[in-house]
This record gives sequence, structure tokens and C-alpha cells, in this order.
Amino acid sequence: MEDLLEIIKKEIISEGMITFERYVELALYHPLYGYYSSGNAAIGRAGDFYTSSQATGMYGRLMAEVYVKLSEISGPDFVEMGAGGGAFAGDFLSGLARFYPEAYEKCRYFIVETAPGMAGRQKTALSGFGDKIAWADGIEALPGVEGVFFSNELVDALPFHRVRQEPGRLSEIYVGLEGGKLVEKTGILSTPELAMHFNRLMLVLPEGMTTEVNLRVSGWMNAIAGRLKKGFVITVDYGYPASEYYSASRPRGTALCHYRHSVNEDFFERVGEQDITAHVDFTALGLIGQNAGLEAELFSEQGRFFSETLPWFEESMRQKGAQDELVQAGQGLKTLLHPEWLGGVFKALLQSKGCSPGGLFASVKNRVGELFSDV
Repeated sequence: MEDLLEIIKKEIISEGMITFERYVELALYHPLYGYYSSGNAAIGRAGDFYTSSQATGMYGRLMAEVYVKLSEISGPDFVEMGAGGGAFAGDFLSGLARFYPEAYEKCRYFIVETAPGMAGRQKTALSGFGDKIAWADGIEALPGVEGVFFSNELVDALPFHRVRQEPGRLSEIYVGLEGGKLVEKTGILSTPELAMHFNRLMLVLPEGMTTEVNLRVSGWMNAIAGRLKKGFVITVDYGYPASEYYSASRPRGTALCHYRHSVNEDFFERVGEQDITAHVDFTALGLIGQNAGLEAELFSEQGRFFSETLPWFEESMRQKGAQDELVQAGQGLKTLLHPEWLGGVFKALLQSKGCSPGGLFASVKNRVGELFSDV
């Protein structure tokens, strides 16, 4: 049986060298053999990496608190884009049902999942919720949304281009063949959008620097804005404002592979069996969102973002007589909020359309100004 590596080699032989973006697309999302599309992505403590929702069930529980407050302003819909193994949805809906039964009844929960294999795993894991969850194979397939769009570690998994600043020009990194092996090759830009990306940011890369450009976030965010009638977009991921992302301190960029809880830069090894990822340029997300009619309301570390929810969380636990569980939740909360753990690793961007969070996050140190400081 033909494997993914051979499929990629055949495309290169037939079409010529391919962009790194195309390579990542095949490695992660080939319909049969892609890391995510096949449903074989190893997510969790025994896999290649784990997300916040795998680290602790408190993640979904705290986001349910955020949803309750924001849904009162916007509407009852909650759209999770890229639900992994379904852990977050299970924790979110279980917490909502127990502590906010009225909000649970009103909530319309959608999962957008483009990988059939992952959708199958999610439906099995979440079968206990019956028809409470509806699946869509793309954002465009959703009805008009009044509520919250949410993603956690999704944007970093979108295919991305790689570029290199050479003397006097910006070049692109392609994937070609030498001696039957996949290798990096440089060439002219495959699309003028790559140069326009840096023009919009008013940035010139340091000479010799290699970095990434994610052009797919534009279509993704515009699709969200097109379906969001009124409400909020919450994007949680690891990344930086553009001024930090393209700093000379990152001469090799942020692209990495994740395999069995280790990181490497062996992009052409274990094809289809390891994750390939790059950090998120949150400035680009903010600018694209602005152009699509979304207002950047809050940008902060995940720990600071969730710190606002703690009083709501503690009050809901006390009202249900769950003081013992509140004590037991301590370690999970520390994992999510501590600045030296996940609380500092991940960032949260809150955008709005047709409404405002008002003073809900007034006590959170807001870094929105950093997103647009140099553009």
C-alpha cells in the first residue's frame, strides 16, 4: 500500500517542488494518511502532546463560566472549532449542566471539525450528550451564530509558509527531492501575499532570519466573521504580537514538530505520524479581524484571562455545595493559571461583533495595545 511519503514524492516529481505550506497540508490533513485527518493524532499524556483540556478538566469548566457571562450579552450559541478528542466539550457541557442548568438548556453547541477521523472520535466520546451537539464540516456550514466562537490550539495547526530574509530580498522555502529524499530548497515567493503580509505589519526581517507566515488565518477569520451575527471570538494558543514574533531573537522562527512529548525540527521524518506546528502571530489575527468587522477587546496570557473567572467559578461551586470539589480543583487551576505553567505559555485573544464585554474583564492586564503598537 502506498504511504504518505511516497504520495508527497510523486507530487513533487509530477509538479515540481512544493511550498512548505502544501507539505504541511499533506502531512497533517491528507484525507487518508494525514496526522489529523486519519484520526490517529496522538493527543494526551500518552501521546505526542497534550492541550489544556487534556491537562485538567478545569479548562472546560472555567470556559463554561466565561460562556455564561458572555451569552447573556450575545446569545446562546457556542461553537468549538477543532475539538480534538472531545475532552473540552465534555467538561464544558458537564459543568454547564450541573452548575447552570438553565444556560445548558439554552445552549446550542456546535463542533466544527474538518477531519472526518477526528469527528468520528469526538462523536464516540461525546455520545452521552445525545443531540445536544451538532457537527459541521466547515464554518460555512453553520447557521448564523449569536454567541461565542472558540478555538484552543487550532490556529497553530493550520498549514503555513516558511520564508527566509536573504540580502536584498525575501525568499520562500520549498520542499524538493534530492537523492530520493525530501529536502528544503529556496526560491522566489509563491504568492505576493507573503510580501504583503510584512508590508501590512510594516516589518523588515533581520537578514538571514527564517520564519513562518500563515496565510490561511485570513480565510478562517473572515469565515467566522461572516457567520457571527452577534457575539465574541475567543482564540487561545501559543504565540506573540508581531513585534515579538519576528524578533531577531528567533532567527529560526517557531516551527517545530511534536512527537511523544518531545520537540524536534525533523520536518521530513515520521511523515503523517507527528504534529507540525508554528506559533500564532496575534497581531495578524487582530488586523484581519478588524478588517472583517471584529473588534479586539482583550489580549492577555491565559492565566490572567482565567483569573477573572475565579470568583464566578468559586461562587457557583459554593451555591451547589461543592466546597470539597473546590479544594480538589486547586492543582488543576494552578496548572492553567500559573505563569510558569500553562497560564504563561498560552495567550487569549477576545474579539467582538455587535456587542461589548463591558467591564467583565476590567481587572485583567490587557495587552491589546501591543498588537498594534508598530502597525
